[in-house]
Amino acid sequence: MSWNPLNTLTGRLVLVTVVAVVISYAAAFLLFSNERGAALRRVAETSVIERVAYTAERLRAAAPEQRAAMAEQSRDPGIRYSVTTTPEIDEAATSGAALRIARGISERLTGANPRVEVRTVERPSRRWRMRGEGDEFDRDEGRFEERRVEERGRDRAALVRVTRATISVQLADDAWLNAFARLPGPRPAPFSLVAGAVVSIFVVGLGAALVSRQIGRPLADLANAARALGSGETLVSTPVRGPADVQRASTAFNAMADRLGRQLDRQRQMLWALSHDLRTPITALKLRAELIEDEAIRQRLLAPIDEMELLTEQALSLARAGASEEQRVNVDLSEIARTLCGELQDIGLDVRAEAAQPVMAECRPSEIARALRNLAENAAKYGGGGIMRVYRNGAGEAVVEVVDEGPGVSPDQLAKLATPFFRVDAARTQANGAGLGLAIAQAITDGHGGRLEFANRSPRGLSVKLVLPG
Repeated sequence: MSWNPLNTLTGRLVLVTVVAVVISYAAAFLLFSNERGAALRRVAETSVIERVAYTAERLRAAAPEQRAAMAEQSRDPGIRYSVTTTPEIDEAATSGAALRIARGISERLTGANPRVEVRTVERPSRRWRMRGEGDEFDRDEGRFEERRVEERGRDRAALVRVTRATISVQLADDAWLNAFARLPGPRPAPFSLVAGAVVSIFVVGLGAALVSRQIGRPLADLANAARALGSGETLVSTPVRGPADVQRASTAFNAMADRLGRQLDRQRQMLWALSHDLRTPITALKLRAELIEDEAIRQRLLAPIDEMELLTEQALSLARAGASEEQRVNVDLSEIARTLCGELQDIGLDVRAEAAQPVMAECRPSEIARALRNLAENAAKYGGGGIMRVYRNGAGEAVVEVVDEGPGVSPDQLAKLATPFFRVDAARTQANGAGLGLAIAQAITDGHGGRLEFANRSPRGLSVKLVLPG
């Protein structure tokens, strides 16, 4: 299974923090851009209103025959003027920037009857205008028109959006002043703000990663310790570090693990002692039974004694399961399966191995071999024979599956198969046993952090899978 950083506490905390900061910055940029653009437009509109009103007052005071020449010769940056007998704009402004400019001129100039048109267009950027490819004033039509520029090598990115205002102010009954001005168009956020936002997001993300690491590492240690405890280890503890809440959880876990370890040790020691102490009276009973001359009576006595001896040995095996001091090593489960099936065939059990490909797993080899032997013997005794298959499943886990052609198990009893001393009467009346074989296999599997899976096969038979972590 591939590692996904978003499945970790650190990854998710960093992601949530960065997304929250990005959203907040986006909202701030939107508000800033709107306010900044609105402020620049208001300043530009006020400047245009005052300059147009001032120019109109000058032209009103001049002789009618001089007005056109004065308008042509006016050097007002960003504004060009012309005087005509009819207004350049036919209709009065109704909304937006045009209405604000018209109202401003009316307040400053009596009888101006202003008419304003405002529109946004694209024009070459400053670097293209420096080459002579800018906007020019078409005096014949009395308005700014974007001069057609040849498309040789022109990149679309060289165009910017600007706002143009065409203003007509009445000077006299047959004289109108037409002003053509450029207002600031939409502008992107300054580069310094964008760079500052990127740096802030990086710093916040780094801080979130450090904070989450302070929480995540103790939690990871706690999870590893819990996994070890669940695998049957008794001397388990986790470092007490991190925030106070995590420290309390680690302290509580260590106390629980210590109590549980002591309890398990007491139970195992008691079971070992009982099983060991039972060996002496069982051996004595067996010796005395051997002295009986009547064969029939001797066999009737030896049969329950043998069953008691088998029960004692399996109880000892169950007590030792998962508590072995054997070191874990990386071994080939296929080799273990082939060797085990060969040994079982030598003693007359019909168990075959299908394990051509090596499947490596870290385990205690002797314990896993004991668990697999119990599964194989169970299949041979109660299923008439079995097949042991070794492979990896879709999750990359190592699987040893033992299948048989027996009668199977009732679905409501599948979950009880690994319970100590549990026997399925319908399937097991023909064989003797203490009912601890699958319980021992379950204990060994749990001690390796794995699991046993039981399932009925179709049309008949039972499948038992011993699954170990990959």
